[in-house]
Amino acid sequence: MKSLLNQSGHGLAHIMEQAELFQALLSLGQSCLSEKLKPHLIGVGFEENTLICQLDDNLWSTQLRFFEPELLKEYQTHFPHLRLQRIKIQILPIAERTLIKPQTMERPTLSCANEMRLLSQKVHSKGLSSALEKLSQRALEE
Repeated sequence: MKSLLNQSGHGLAHIMEQAELFQALLSLGQSCLSEKLKPHLIGVGFEENTLICQLDDNLWSTQLRFFEPELLKEYQTHFPHLRLQRIKIQILPIAERTLIKPQTMERPTLSCANEMRLLSQKVHSKGLSSALEKLSQRALEE
């Protein structure tokens, strides 16, 4: 495993270099934007002579258009060999976390509670008997 991590181009060091490069490219782009827009620029890349700006929501694409000349100039200055001529905006929505709603158990009716209590006395398993007894007591709690 250690040899895999140290391999040139495929190791952990290479992954760290790529992450640092990605962060540097992103930081450069964010430095040209307003404080409100900065966190919505989530990625930057290049495709031929196009600067690709990735946003987390389509609502911010119009505001980014106001910063296009500044962004393009900044990347042209730092990466003249790419000969960037235009900006393309991609929307990569960040999935919202789904919250699991806690389920509340209904209290058993008195008749069900009585049946559970009777059944708990007939069951041979002590664990099951105890569980049925506890469930039957929930009907009496209020």
